[in-house]
Amino acid sequence: MTRRILMLSVIAVLAAFPAAASPSRNDYDPQIIFERTIARADSLYAEERYEAAADATAELLEDNRLFQHQRWPLHQRAGLALQKLGRHEEALVHLEQAVIWAQAVAANHRNLATLMVEMDRPGRALSEYREACELDPGNWIYRLEYGQLLVDYGQDAAAERVFAEAAAACPECPEVPRARSRLYLERGDHAAALPHLERAFELRPEDREVRSLLALSRLRSDQAEAALALLGPFWSEGPGDRDARIILEADRRLGRTDRALSLALSLGDGTAVSTDPDLWAQAALVCIDAGRDEEALALIDRALLLAPRHTGYLNNRILLLRRLGREGEADRDWDLLIAIDPSRADAPDETP
Repeated sequence: MTRRILMLSVIAVLAAFPAAASPSRNDYDPQIIFERTIARADSLYAEERYEAAADATAELLEDNRLFQHQRWPLHQRAGLALQKLGRHEEALVHLEQAVIWAQAVAANHRNLATLMVEMDRPGRALSEYREACELDPGNWIYRLEYGQLLVDYGQDAAAERVFAEAAAACPECPEVPRARSRLYLERGDHAAALPHLERAFELRPEDREVRSLLALSRLRSDQAEAALALLGPFWSEGPGDRDARIILEADRRLGRTDRALSLALSLGDGTAVSTDPDLWAQAALVCIDAGRDEEALALIDRALLLAPRHTGYLNNRILLLRRLGREGEADRDWDLLIAIDPSRADAPDETP
């Protein structure tokens, strides 16, 4: 099961290690070898050489002269590297050992929690995240990840509480209101998501995803003008399909047709590029409302070219054909519509 947890850190922060001791008479100093191995493993991990990082730590773990405080960081590195390789059962052995031998280190519980998410063990994942947050109450990243996991499993009240704690720990972090907005977007409650998206955009105005979601939430909260203020200036640059649909829907609410008509013209001059049928259908609705039936028909035809069995598009085409007096074509399309969806046979024509 894929989970959408916001991962903001990779390798956990480790406790400080004691200073290296002087070399022993036989020139073997486990502390020095330990520190070199940790440094090498971290370097290999950063280079995404996970197999080599796991091998480096596993080799030293075979040395029975190591102390417990040296073993758990090695288990931690080995587990994280093996997790990256998708060798989850092997990673589990190491990450559990890290927790057992250093139960007070919050990072170990967080690392184990991320593995439990990937292994689809939600109960254990939630309990390990809870433990990590209790051990490191000022760590807003752990709380953010924990909160998003709670959202994934439908524990909204607990998620809101955890997000509030993250916001208190880091009031200027844009990731916090962005994650918090997801709690409401998942419910389709754009009005509740709006203040959190406004805050996220205030903190990081260059974030295009936040800008897009904020525009959508403004639109869904009856703020079409405010939505256009965010996205309208980017129309000439060729916004993404979702942003273009938001702009067109806002235009429709405000009775504006210039952008929809420009899309209709693009079909004739060969500059049309979008392969999103919903975008063309949305532009068609703008033209239908404005009584520009010929342009609307051209737009809905492009939508149907991309999604030929979409009954909503086909229904709108039938209505346009009837408005244009092209009854024969409308009747043929009606037969096709009934063949695709027989339940419409006894239903009246639907307005767009």
